[in-house]
Amino acid sequence: MNVKKVLWLWILLTFCGLLYAQMDNETCMECHSDPELTRVVNDTVEVSLFVDSAHLQGSVHADFQCTDCHAVGEDHPDDVPLGEPTCANCHEDVYEEYEQSIHGLGRKQGIQIAATCWDCHGTHNIRSAVDSSSKVYGKNLLKTCASCHSNTEVMRQFGHKRMDPVELYAESVHGRIFAEDPEANVASCITCHGSHDIKPAIDPNSNLSELNIPETCGTCHDAEAEEYTQSIHWISLKRGHHESPNCTDCHGEHNIQSYTNGSPFEHPELEATKVCAGCHSSERLMERFGLDYRRFESYFRTYHGLAVLKGSPRAATCTSCHETHSIRDSHDTLATTNPKNLVNTCSQCHSNVTPEFAQIEVHPIGLKDRNYIAYLLRAFYKWMIFIVIGGMILHNLLIVVYHIRQKRRAKKYSELVPRFQTFEVYQHLLLILSFGTLVVTGFALKFPDAYWVRALYGMGMDEVIRSTLHRIAAIIMLVISLIQAGYFIFSRKGREEIMALMPTRKDLTDFWQNMKFYLGLSKEKPKYDRFDYTEKAEYLALIWGVIIMGATGFMLWFPEFFARFLPNWFFEAAEIVHYYEAWLASLAILVWHWFFVIYHPDVYPMNVTWVDGKISLEELKHHHPLEYERIIKERKEKYNKKAIKKNDS
Repeated sequence: MNVKKVLWLWILLTFCGLLYAQMDNETCMECHSDPELTRVVNDTVEVSLFVDSAHLQGSVHADFQCTDCHAVGEDHPDDVPLGEPTCANCHEDVYEEYEQSIHGLGRKQGIQIAATCWDCHGTHNIRSAVDSSSKVYGKNLLKTCASCHSNTEVMRQFGHKRMDPVELYAESVHGRIFAEDPEANVASCITCHGSHDIKPAIDPNSNLSELNIPETCGTCHDAEAEEYTQSIHWISLKRGHHESPNCTDCHGEHNIQSYTNGSPFEHPELEATKVCAGCHSSERLMERFGLDYRRFESYFRTYHGLAVLKGSPRAATCTSCHETHSIRDSHDTLATTNPKNLVNTCSQCHSNVTPEFAQIEVHPIGLKDRNYIAYLLRAFYKWMIFIVIGGMILHNLLIVVYHIRQKRRAKKYSELVPRFQTFEVYQHLLLILSFGTLVVTGFALKFPDAYWVRALYGMGMDEVIRSTLHRIAAIIMLVISLIQAGYFIFSRKGREEIMALMPTRKDLTDFWQNMKFYLGLSKEKPKYDRFDYTEKAEYLALIWGVIIMGATGFMLWFPEFFARFLPNWFFEAAEIVHYYEAWLASLAILVWHWFFVIYHPDVYPMNVTWVDGKISLEELKHHHPLEYERIIKERKEKYNKKAIKKNDS
């Protein structure tokens, strides 16, 4: 190369250097120090181009020029937008990792909300990772990750509707330790996910790939990870059975709880039964591995299972016998459930364990094949219960029926007065039948697995029959209720009845007097008129129940019609009201109505007035003395009028 060429090259480089030197920080700040400097990105977005020079003070890039990160074109700032700044000029190796990460790949795919370098590290105020003011410093890291991962609008775009991993982490054992001591050596976001090379879980190289999770957790929990790699779960997972659990399947991902947390009734040891049941109670899943899905069903029939259900923290759970992490196939000679090791396993809780004791079945399934004598004894006692208790019920029922018949016969020789109209007697009978049908068919829908429901379905009551019977019974109850309402409105006698059913102040004094009598504070019982406070409360509750059950029932029967003018929340509310009103009505019949009609000592074994609507004058005097006195008075007045008329004639 000759001297002229070298000279011209030197001049050219010097000139370019001068041009470049003109674009120093001071030159950039001539414009960018203006707080009102903006750029219109599109018709709806305008971004600020203001740069606070104070942000660079203390930054790791404090000595950098703007052009070290921002590629400035020759025609800048003539409204030509710059490309994104690049960190690869200095951090080439880290940037290569980022480009292969889930964030970097997302940016390549055009996902603009995917995190960039400056989203995590900052822009002009980037601090060293060991600086306590850095966005990626330990105590600040959660907030940095939360800026995206706690943003519901951002997470919804990736299929996470309500999950907030940062909030869940804060409630975990790791998060609580971290909150108490941000300098503690405890797992944080980057411990498990990585920092620049975060990869999706489906990537075989991801820290969270199902085959890499034990190694990831093992960075802190090395002993547990080593135990897990000896287990049947790990062996199965390596064979390609993705259903086999790893650390996060059992412990959770972000909301991992401490082994020692909780009250005795929330002890994590007991939670093991729920965790294991997630897979081992699945019929479909267990069939794939040739295992019995009834293991939990059988476990909960034993003392261990029953004690666990009662909240005992000392009862043997799955992990007590099968171990926690190093769960092995029972054919493995190292397995705690191998027949050779059962004595030692049982000895953890029981003393003086013998081989015979260790052979007692803890998952009792298939009694007939396993223990035929026990099978015969169980069958014997089932038949004994059916015959003996059934015979007792029949025996006692005959006695009750006899006394009811005797009570009916005794009424024939007593002076009777009408208590209810004849049509009301039949109406009451229809009410019994319709209400009973509604209760049975309604609760059969809510409790399909109950033994009595399975028995009904076994006799042919499918869903079509059940729903049809329920609706027919509802119509019958509605019709007889409307008839009763018509009687109250259009009949003089009916109007007198409904007025007699209205609550008065006397009902309160009667209630208080009645309570004092049964508490031994008074020797005098209250004197009731045609209806006492118990009958009024019951009848008015019946009217209320029919209105509520009818209204909500028709909403659920014809949702398409009612949806035209009712908000959608009405239907869920109607279902709740219908269900709990059914419970309220059913229990009121059993506890209140049956007591006063059947079990009350004054009427036992039954008040038979409902059969013919009549009551003896003696019973009326005892139960409703004011009505009795009024009837006697009316009879006397009638008799006196007849006597006067006879004398006049």
